[in-house]
Amino acid sequence: MRITLFGAAGAVGSRTLAEALSRGHDVTAVVRDPARRPLPHPGAKVRRGDASDIGDVTALSAGQDLVISATRPAPGHEHDLVGTAESLLAGVSATGVRLLLVGGAAGLTVPG
Repeated sequence: MRITLFGAAGAVGSRTLAEALSRGHDVTAVVRDPARRPLPHPGAKVRRGDASDIGDVTALSAGQDLVISATRPAPGHEHDLVGTAESLLAGVSATGVRLLLVGGAAGLTVPG
């Protein structure tokens, strides 16, 4: 299966990447800055892109079987989550590729 994975360098994304590669999938690992967060999985193709950019989502999902988003907003920017989801949906709609959104519960800590 040809998979594009947004957020591949993050906590959930790196685990998703490892699992997909271990199952023999062809994975395009998308990160915003490849130089800042090198991936520990040499089997993936690394591409620069942003899940909140419809053009990036469309270009990186074309010809794929599945797009996975394992992104999360930076602390204090939680309001960006809706815009990113809208961009992902618009981008994959242009290509007809399925979209899977994954996430984590972090540490489940509450301030204070």
